[in-house]
Amino acid sequence: MKRKIKIVFDATPMVVNKTGVAYYIERLAVQLATQYPDELELVGFYYNFLGRRDASHLPRRANLTYTGASVIPSKIVYQLRRWGIEVPIEFLAMQKADFILYGNFLSHPSLFRTPSAPVIHDLTYLDLPDYVSPKLRSDLERFVPKAIKRSGFVITVSEFSKQRLEHYYHLPADDILVTPIPPIPPARINKERSQAILKENGITKPYILFVGTIEPRKNIIGLVEGYLQLPAAVRDKYQLVLAGRIERFAQAEEARLREALDQGGNVTHLGYISDEVKDALYQSATTFAHASEYEGFGMPILEAMSHGVPCVLSDIPVFREVAGDSALYFDHRKPQELAHALQTILQSDARRQELSKLARERANSFKWEDVAANLHDAIRRSLGASS
Repeated sequence: MKRKIKIVFDATPMVVNKTGVAYYIERLAVQLATQYPDELELVGFYYNFLGRRDASHLPRRANLTYTGASVIPSKIVYQLRRWGIEVPIEFLAMQKADFILYGNFLSHPSLFRTPSAPVIHDLTYLDLPDYVSPKLRSDLERFVPKAIKRSGFVITVSEFSKQRLEHYYHLPADDILVTPIPPIPPARINKERSQAILKENGITKPYILFVGTIEPRKNIIGLVEGYLQLPAAVRDKYQLVLAGRIERFAQAEEARLREALDQGGNVTHLGYISDEVKDALYQSATTFAHASEYEGFGMPILEAMSHGVPCVLSDIPVFREVAGDSALYFDHRKPQELAHALQTILQSDARRQELSKLARERANSFKWEDVAANLHDAIRRSLGASS
């Protein structure tokens, strides 16, 4: 029997409270394992110093397993890297791989010079450096070039980010693989459970939804300001619901949210939410609004679209790439344009129905099967095998 190709990947983001990067890694690993059960073996490693982290929730398959790096804490590994001492991947994963997939920008050296690829989700740290914490910005500026240098190819999630990689790192287009982030099929929790979840979270009216981390580049302040510029009667009818944890360096955004909450402006912030709560929110949202200044992709947008939720989006290139003609767009620098777009969609049942149909069709055109197949072929080529 032909030996399987062993792919080791960094599963660390999947172990704690998951954000977009973690969902991407998880879905990609599951799809590869499911699609190529007789050809690939996937092993996810995660930092688990002294065995304190629970990984029982991680998705498993016969060819998808995990190993904890229990000898050294992640903080020590990161600090050693800053001091110029990089820990080889084999010491962490305790595995010898055929290929290594790094899903979150940075990589480790390999004792065996094993082929690898990092996923560079966006270039915020270069395009909008003031929106990234100083420590993270320093790490990315210093170590992303090393990850690129020792890789066989580079992965990113949009044509927009591919163009930024070509611009900053002068990479040939053929050395960059674009893997969009398709939505997973919507969970079908029943209506009674969905309504109970909304009630438990203080959502008692129709609502405008935002899902994502609260950080400067997401332009949460602009989103709140645009909502508050809606006529009072519209704001009284529709809540603004934001779901996502607040990053440590988002003090201004946190303060503006607190102010809106204290003023009784019909604004609700739920913080970090479970997958079940997120599904319930998507199921019943009247519209989805995203005012971001900069993104590498737009995973929550596609998730909303897969539920048939019409979207109102900032007019940035990557959102056009994701949503195409299925959304309304506005200038993120002008809250009054957001208010106008929201009012347009909230006051027209026909427009909402039209955009809902287009949104579902657009979301369905993104398929994990295609993403996995393209990555599978790229890995085989890097190993010198034909696809």
